[in-house]
Amino acid sequence: MIFSKEEIRQILEQLDKKPAKDLESETLEFKEWIREPKKLYKTLSEYAVCFANNKGGTIVLGVRDNVKTKEKAITGCGGYNINEIKSRIYESTDPKILVNIEELHIPEFNTVLLIIHIPSGVRIHTTTDGTAKIRIGKECKPMTGSMRQRKMVELGLIDVTSDVKANLTISHLSSIEIERLRNIIKAKRPDSGLLKLKDRELLEQTGITKDGHPTIAGILLVGKDEIIDRYIPTHEVVYLYMKNDIEYEIRRDYKNSILYILDDVANNIEARNRITTIKMGLFHFEIKEYPEYTYREAILNALLHRDYSEPGAVFFRHYSNRMEFSNPGGFIGGITPKNILRQDSKPRNRHLAEILRKIGLIEKAGMGVKRMFYTQLASGKPEPLFYVDEHNVRVIIRNGTIDEPFIRFIKEMEQKGKEMGLDELMILSVLRRQRELSITEAGNILQLDINRAREILNQMITRGFLEKSGIKKGVLYRLSGNLCKKLGESLSYIREKGIDEIRHPELILQYVKEYGEITNRQVRELLGVDKFKASRILRSLVKDKKLKREGYYAGDYKYVLY
Repeated sequence: MIFSKEEIRQILEQLDKKPAKDLESETLEFKEWIREPKKLYKTLSEYAVCFANNKGGTIVLGVRDNVKTKEKAITGCGGYNINEIKSRIYESTDPKILVNIEELHIPEFNTVLLIIHIPSGVRIHTTTDGTAKIRIGKECKPMTGSMRQRKMVELGLIDVTSDVKANLTISHLSSIEIERLRNIIKAKRPDSGLLKLKDRELLEQTGITKDGHPTIAGILLVGKDEIIDRYIPTHEVVYLYMKNDIEYEIRRDYKNSILYILDDVANNIEARNRITTIKMGLFHFEIKEYPEYTYREAILNALLHRDYSEPGAVFFRHYSNRMEFSNPGGFIGGITPKNILRQDSKPRNRHLAEILRKIGLIEKAGMGVKRMFYTQLASGKPEPLFYVDEHNVRVIIRNGTIDEPFIRFIKEMEQKGKEMGLDELMILSVLRRQRELSITEAGNILQLDINRAREILNQMITRGFLEKSGIKKGVLYRLSGNLCKKLGESLSYIREKGIDEIRHPELILQYVKEYGEITNRQVRELLGVDKFKASRILRSLVKDKKLKREGYYAGDYKYVLY
């Protein structure tokens, strides 16, 4: 986590109650200014390595960490050169770490703090003298050999699934699972040249074997059960059909091939997967309680992205109102729940991923999660939820009440050849649950910057899905009146719309009192109305002697208080 200036200011306010060391965290460190340059650069380089080897972080330089009160703790920095500090850290780290440094002025003490932002690394960093540390809790700990090994797996620098077992041959693979593999290719890639190959060639071409010897990925996919258990003892899967949040009704334990597990778990889910039929004229649409694509993708992701170097089972928990999929091993490559829709997939087990891609079980990088979201939302369901820590990933797929009017609208758009995009579905789905949203909320929902989010919202206004009200930072977006009527919300919408229209003159007068004047264009932005309606409201306010008009030409008119 990188802290902003405002966040640092808020944290500093707590110094009157506790020392800075109590405010430190895995991503935040306070350091007193070090006058001796050589010692300063060495200390900062070591901390840069320490933070980069974990999640990244922020150093606030110029604060004593062991005293209370702002007056005693904030000592500031003196005689510094920001470019020199950045250069020395860069030169003293390997691979090089480029930090960002900001000045934070503290007027009450007439001093300046330096805020040093350190990015998370994509490789293991050391100082140029070979020192490697990692941030654990509030401390920088030496990276031991096993820690380095684990970190390299986390970063995707080591792929255990590409290892070849030279003492094994094709005889250690299951003919039943090889046939299952062929059936998957037939279903997913019917024109694939792989189907014309004999077994030995098929296994070589897919990467299941190399020079006749199975890879770990190959064993996971088509190995005999006893071979999987012997060579990959960490591979374990548990499916639970839950009575409630504590007790389970059915438990199935697996140490079988991934292809078998995928089919068998899917069969267990489908046996309890209720279907709702929605009629639209001559067409009937079946909506499953849990869309098949969504849960199969969640199963595959858990098996593909788990850390096979660490013990721990993959769990699939099937509740009445949700499904939970958890696997050992956190996200790698900078992916988080807050950017997962906009980042290309970075599989921990690249060789396994490549085989799954060749046989058609997974899509190109980054598309699987997007399709999970799309499938859920297009089925009138809530979006998937992702939770992650250093050691586990948990995905929750919620059942929820089927939103039939929303599904009908989506199907109607499809029939007209106007299929909805994922971004549009996400915004509309949120606005089915809450009346309005701001541009900032939209950016967070879409995992996009404000400018791109605004473009999407404006496109949705053009398509007639949304309308907006307010001006500048106060702009809010909500479903358009026509769309609300289609979705069965006409009465409540009209009631709110009527209340808003009554308040239009009041909002205009409030704006003029605050800013001194208003134009027709600003009224349109403020109220979300067209220029003709804006003119009518302004004329009414002039007639009632609430406002007066200034200017000589229609395009030049300004309205001020009477």
